[in-house]
Amino acid sequence: MAIKVKIMEALAERTAVIYVDIDDDLGRIGVQTPVIGEKDAFLAIQKASEAIPDDSDFNAMVVTLNLYKKLKDKGNVEIVFIAGSEKGGIEAQLRLSSELDDVIRRLGITSAIVVYDSPEDAKAIPIIQSKLKITGIQRVIVEQYRGVEETYILIGRYLKKVITEPRYSRIFLGVPGIIFVIGSVFYILGLASYLLPAVLLVIGLSMLVRGFAIDDMIERWWQTSTIMVIVGILSLISLIIGIIQGYVTGQSLKGSYVYVSSSIANAMLPYLTFSVVILFAGKALENAIEKNIRVWHDLIKIAAIIVSAYMISSALYNIERGIYIIQAQLFYTLSVSSMIIIMTYIALTIIEKYKLT
Repeated sequence: MAIKVKIMEALAERTAVIYVDIDDDLGRIGVQTPVIGEKDAFLAIQKASEAIPDDSDFNAMVVTLNLYKKLKDKGNVEIVFIAGSEKGGIEAQLRLSSELDDVIRRLGITSAIVVYDSPEDAKAIPIIQSKLKITGIQRVIVEQYRGVEETYILIGRYLKKVITEPRYSRIFLGVPGIIFVIGSVFYILGLASYLLPAVLLVIGLSMLVRGFAIDDMIERWWQTSTIMVIVGILSLISLIIGIIQGYVTGQSLKGSYVYVSSSIANAMLPYLTFSVVILFAGKALENAIEKNIRVWHDLIKIAAIIVSAYMISSALYNIERGIYIIQAQLFYTLSVSSMIIIMTYIALTIIEKYKLT
């Protein structure tokens, strides 16, 4: 295989021939990374030859070893295998970066020749480039035969990935599983006419969650702040209940557009308010546990939200009764509560600055 390597530049440096496995296929077969040195690399390849002999990762490991053998007599070269995480995304990149830092610390390398076998692994190149000078890059492409038998083997390999790897199974098994369950429940309850919207909702939410990496964000939240995950779930439940309550209210009312709209908004408002308040309450609780003085910021926000919800609810109630002019009592309540919140915020800000200094 052709490789663009500036060998003459590499000879004067401490260089590592690095195989990158960002989705940690090595970990799944029991190979602990980072793998450093020819002996350990050979043992890892032997294990891979038994577990994944027809996988492109195995071929890439062999290419890395052969490349190392070609260069080791011509300069100061070492062989290294590093991996990320099977969860993919940021977590995989962070783990790979951490392993690379460990390798650099232990070997004192200054440059690298990178070997990889998939577009996903290519995400490691900028990470390596930010820490080392890359003097060569080799992508290993395994040629596939076009026979029917080989095609079935290839399909079977990808199906195995879909079933065994969580980052694929969540999409290809989890989402269809939810759709089948919803379909069965809807048919049992005689709600087949609502099946298509429900299926589209599930698919749309799945695309939204995966597209914006919301699942990764929730996972990071869970690892760093269990409290915020719990209040986030409660907030979502309250939001869903509020939407349902608004829908039920709208279906049961008849009258002018303004009356129906204000009634729906008033029915949803308590749940929407709780949905927001509990998020700030969770943050306040987290700050209180950590003895963070800024906990009062969250308490001020909660107070402001509650006052705002009360004012909006009163205004909507007046609109339902056909009163479109803001009453003096409502105006005075808004003015006084706003002044109290603002003055409290200013006073606590001064106290916080005084304590910090």
